[in-house]
Amino acid sequence: LKQNHRELFERIDWSTERVLNQTIERAKQFKIDVELLPSGYDVDDRASLNRLCADLLDERTPANVAPHTRKFLADLVATKGGQQIFTAQ
Repeated sequence: LKQNHRELFERIDWSTERVLNQTIERAKQFKIDVELLPSGYDVDDRASLNRLCADLLDERTPANVAPHTRKFLADLVATKGGQQIFTAQ
């Protein structure tokens, strides 16, 4: 978005399967064009963080896939060590 549209995100059923469709409908109401990027997956627990690291830190993954997230994770692993990040607490 090039401008602030707080109302776009109001009255959305967050954490449901309806979020995307409701957000697109709200955008239409405000005449905001929507373009969808390739979808990913939620990273909200240890297992999904492990999956993300495995996906992005794999040298076979193309370099143009989430380059900023890839660098952040690589720096985090280098600084904190993989064991501290990935082992259960």
